[in-house]
Amino acid sequence: MTQKREFFRVAIERNGQISRGAEVVPCEVLDLTEKGFQIRTDIAGAIGDRLELDFQLTKGAPIHCTVEITYAAAPQFGARITSISPAHQHCLSQFIEQLNVLNLTGF
Repeated sequence: MTQKREFFRVAIERNGQISRGAEVVPCEVLDLTEKGFQIRTDIAGAIGDRLELDFQLTKGAPIHCTVEITYAAAPQFGARITSISPAHQHCLSQFIEQLNVLNLTGF
């Protein structure tokens, strides 16, 4: 039995960076939900690894969060948010809601 997604998945292409300790590498955020991301990067990662993610959601809306890898198929992985500030979570939620409204109204 497959599990249905709880949140809308939004395809985006945003450049950012992933860090683990002193190791910092560029990444591309491919899609997002209110609870996680699909990311492409050259950093080696395994399920359960925790990483820091930084990217610009929109101009003037930086996102910083800690993520845990839930799916790994190099060079991409899926990750759930384990720590994010309330302000950044609000920006993420508003961004997704605005895109969904635009999609539902046909704009």
